[in-house]
Amino acid sequence: MMQGNSGSMLRRPAARMAILALLLLICDILFTSAFDRIRGRSYDLYQQIAPVEIPLEDIVLVEIDDASLTREGRWPWPRTKIGSLIEAIGTQEPAAFAIDILFPDRGTDEGDAALSQAIARTRPVLAMSLTDQAGSAEPAPAAGWSVVGEAPDTLATFPGLLASLPEFTGAAGGLGMVRSVPDDDGVTRSVPMLWAVAGPDGLTLWPALSLDLARQALGETDYTVRLGPQGYDAVKVGDRIVRLTAGGAVWLADAAQDLTRVSALDLLDGTPGNALRDRIVILSVAATGFDSFHTTPLVATRPGVEIHALLTAQILAGHFPYEPAYAKTVERTGFGLLAVLLILSVAFFPVYPLPVLMALPLIFCAPFAAGLLAWRMEGELFDALRPTIGLAIVAAAGGYFLYRTAETRRRQISGQFARYLSPDVVERLIRSEEDVGRSAERREVTVLFMDMRGFTAASERLAPEEIVANVNRFLTLSSEEIFRTEGTIDKFMGDAVMAFWNAPLDQPDHAERAIRAVRAIYRRLDAENAHLAQRGLEPIRLGAGLETGVCSVGNFGSDIRYNYTVIGHAANLASRLETATKLSAASVLCGPELARRIPREVEPAGDFELSGFAEAVPGFALRLPD
Repeated sequence: MMQGNSGSMLRRPAARMAILALLLLICDILFTSAFDRIRGRSYDLYQQIAPVEIPLEDIVLVEIDDASLTREGRWPWPRTKIGSLIEAIGTQEPAAFAIDILFPDRGTDEGDAALSQAIARTRPVLAMSLTDQAGSAEPAPAAGWSVVGEAPDTLATFPGLLASLPEFTGAAGGLGMVRSVPDDDGVTRSVPMLWAVAGPDGLTLWPALSLDLARQALGETDYTVRLGPQGYDAVKVGDRIVRLTAGGAVWLADAAQDLTRVSALDLLDGTPGNALRDRIVILSVAATGFDSFHTTPLVATRPGVEIHALLTAQILAGHFPYEPAYAKTVERTGFGLLAVLLILSVAFFPVYPLPVLMALPLIFCAPFAAGLLAWRMEGELFDALRPTIGLAIVAAAGGYFLYRTAETRRRQISGQFARYLSPDVVERLIRSEEDVGRSAERREVTVLFMDMRGFTAASERLAPEEIVANVNRFLTLSSEEIFRTEGTIDKFMGDAVMAFWNAPLDQPDHAERAIRAVRAIYRRLDAENAHLAQRGLEPIRLGAGLETGVCSVGNFGSDIRYNYTVIGHAANLASRLETATKLSAASVLCGPELARRIPREVEPAGDFELSGFAEAVPGFALRLPD
């Protein structure tokens, strides 16, 4: 019995949805690194829906653009000219200055000397990059470093770096890396702020160009780095604590607005006035084909120098989106709770369809609403896509399970009850939650037995086709009236019909329905007999027995064949009363319980000795239409 109940429970859509939700949670835990690729897309959506405004007014890009190359000649320019450009920038006294150009090779002695002098006077942050070649020349760091914690074995390191000539780096005010690493889908969402280079004397930490430019703008000379068991945790520069991912990166706060740009020609000509004074300046080659482009959450093609500018402004603004250590726990717990609500919604959908339809959008929007709120209020990054995708899978599966359950129920009920009930009642039974299994139930019903009178004698005088026509005519009109009152036809027994009311669907007025059906049958029989008389045929006469009582109702029979029927005292008494009409003047005899329900519709017809009953049973004649 327990196994049967558990098997039935597992076949319910809600139970299957719960199992699926649990499997999705297990998969998310087992394959979390693979699913982490989805996290960035949630961050994209947050920025697209509610971007955080980072002030960019203090950032200026000085560009060696197409117009500059057209007039001054192709790149690379002589270093004397580059030195003049750097001197022109320095005369405007920017708050901080970075050069997003590498000078790793030697030029002319005059050019290198001019460039070195210009760098020494302006003290810009020079760009560096990484190389896979060990033993490359490593310049002396321009800033001091303090490290809190121990570097884990999993910390990513590089064997070497690519820097400008020593006379340039030695005169610079800072050194910073310009490398960024896009996600697997090609979108740059986070940029490393720290890089570890493995040298003969151990690890050396190098900042990103944007971080060192921000340090210069803040007037600081050193960094403090905090390491955790998983890797980097944060870096402090001045009063700014920059939250880092375990890989040492910062999530980019993208901005759609354009940055202030100044052409190198204007500076060489001395025309921009004081556009750079007290501003943060980045010099780069922006001519076509020289800068690399990146896809960010808000911009499809963004030059690399703009990413440095955005990150610098972000550090100075103190906005550092981060993924809390408990993010995955919150996401999985939220998915579990929302999955429970979704499963309950599916379970109650047949009963409360409108409230469930109103609740479903709220359930699906909850991860994004919560994630967006955390992003805007606290800068916390929670993945909304994974819970939403999981809920969509559970919901789609739930819809499929409901459909399959409904179709199975439809086939089951249609197969069982199409012979017994009218199509309308069958459809209502399909939509209801009534249990229509093989088990029986005890319920009050009104039972009808109705038989053609004198059929045996008449059949000896009629041709076979006339016998069939008369029987079919009676069974047809009786079936139509029984179905019209939503009764259940139990069976046809030759020229007799058995029917009952109040099962399988509840009918509080089942006794009245049975009376209406019987009277309607007799009215139609009068009209039918009039047609038979015109054709010279014998009329059809009927006898019927009715009684109300509690019976066992259900599918009774063998595993091969069974019928939906009633078994009990009321059914037996109705059958015996139908037989008793042969010895009574009444065409329809009702039992005492039914007569008690409808006293004004019947009149006493005497006591009857009935087969199977020890004592005489009072019968009551039903008043029929004239």
